Amino acid sequence: MNDQNIVISGLNCFPVKSCRGIALTSAVIGNMGIQYDRQWMVVNEHNVFVAQRGDKHHGAVGIKTMCLIEPTLSEEHLVLSAPGMESLRLPLAGHTGNQRTVRVWDSLSIGIDQGDEAAGWFTEYLSRERPGHYRMVRMPDKGTRNTARGDSKVSFADAYPFLLTSDQTLASLNEQMAGSVPMNRFRANIVISGGTTLMEDKISSFKINDIMFNPIKRCARCPITTIDQLTAIAGKEPLKTLATFNRDDNNVYFGMYLVHIGTGTISVGDTLEFSS
Repeated sequence: MNDQNIVISGLNCFPVKSCRGIALTSAVIGNMGIQYDRQWMVVNEHNVFVAQRGDKHHGAVGIKTMCLIEPTLSEEHLVLSAPGMESLRLPLAGHTGNQRTVRVWDSLSIGIDQGDEAAGWFTEYLSRERPGHYRMVRMPDKGTRNTARGDSKVSFADAYPFLLTSDQTLASLNEQMAGSVPMNRFRANIVISGGTTLMEDKISSFKINDIMFNPIKRCARCPITTIDQLTAIAGKEPLKTLATFNRDDNNVYFGMYLVHIGTGTISVGDTLEFSS
């Protein structure tokens, strides 16, 4: 692997958990991952996270049309747009509101309530698919949510600050399907190009601009991958083909979770540096 030229081909930030992402050319890496990634989250009446897919065991609400909520970032604001809605404009620094103990799967952490305007906006939009009362919370800049493994910090992402995928693996998967899916189905933070199919499954630790990235575990994929991120229409792929492509222990996999040591900036075109 060390003699292969492997570079970053894509970077993505998902400011609001389970909403649409933002493609970046460069990303500022902080203690919890890409700056602003999953720093905001929508919760239900029980302060449990809301996502494109639900989970009865954890009380998570599933609303597919979250994928149609599009964020943009300016110097001072997070702006959210959605079909049939006026834009919602929020300060990047967040509102100073009440603290809520919120749940992401089995993990509890603190979220700062972002006010009644945001709550009303999400309640109006999300209730079109699933009636309820929803609020938005923001992870404090000095949040203390720990990763499931290791000593790293993470925002409202499921478990780890980075998900790594590769163009080669997606191309091989698409070759085995009747149609094809884009990389946005897998909601990766870092996409790499170069190397071989499924190389991310066995990738070793690497550096990008003096930031160390360490692989933790493969990402078992869920039904969100079957939702078209531009239309919110669900199908059977790519899970159906993944079951024949990369299956192990009753799970199907695509991508590798990473933790990191250090802060700085990484950019599309940067080369991954492996230890010799």
